[in-house]
Amino acid sequence: MKTTLKTIALSLLVAISTSAFAADKVEKVVSSELNVQIRSAADSKVVVRFDKLVGEEVIVKIYDTEGTLIYSDKDVDSTTYAKAFDLSAYPAGKYAYEVSNDVYSVKKIVELK
Repeated sequence: MKTTLKTIALSLLVAISTSAFAADKVEKVVSSELNVQIRSAADSKVVVRFDKLVGEEVIVKIYDTEGTLIYSDKDVDSTTYAKAFDLSAYPAGKYAYEVSNDVYSVKKIVELK
């Protein structure tokens, strides 16, 4: 009888501690697809806009014509991201814009003249 009670008590203790650790886990919030809009604007500007979930980490990267990373931005707080990037200080050519979260990535090449 004592052995059975000890076994039950130990099992209960393990179950409680396991559920306490599970409650500490924070699940990542991730969109399966981002509604990304990347478009050229006047005067060597490119607009990047997308909507995302609260707490979701989304990274925006811009690469120059040689594939070198020239800009990186991470957004976690807001649900809407909208920026106009001015590349007038850079030479004419093709620039790659990449927007990604943990499961989805959008890449677009924009040519500056």
